[in-house]
Amino acid sequence: MSEQLKSKLKELETKKKELQPKLDEINLKREEEIQEVNKKYDHMIYDINYTAQQLEDEFYNDLIKGFVEIVTREFDIKRSTDIYEVSNEFKIFREEIGQFDKFPEELINKMHRVINGDPIDNIMYELDDIQKKYMNL
Repeated sequence: MSEQLKSKLKELETKKKELQPKLDEINLKREEEIQEVNKKYDHMIYDINYTAQQLEDEFYNDLIKGFVEIVTREFDIKRSTDIYEVSNEFKIFREEIGQFDKFPEELINKMHRVINGDPIDNIMYELDDIQKKYMNL
C-alpha cells in the first residue's frame, strides 16, 4: 500500500511539473490583460480627475477675482469720498467668503483688519502679488 501511495505522489509531482509552464503562461497572459484594463481605466480616471481639478481651480480663481474686485471697488469708494467708511458690501463679502474652506485665511484676515480700521490701501498695493500667489493658472 505504501508503494502505491509513493507512486501516486510521484505521479502527482510529475503532473504538477508538467502543468507549471502552462500555469505560468496563463498567469503571464492574465497579468498582461490586467495591465491593459488598468491602462484603459487609469486614463478614464485621469480625465475625470483632470476635469474636476479644472473646475476646482476655476472656482478658486473666481473667489480670488471676487476678492480683487471688492478691494478695488472699496479703494475707489475711498478715493471718491471725503469721509471713508467700509461699505456693507465689503463687510458682507468678508463674512460670506469665510464659508469657503479654500479661501486663504490670510486674505480674510486682511479684510478683517480693514473692517477694524486699517486702510484699504494696504491691500490695494498688494493686489498684484496676491493674484500671483493665489491664482491657479
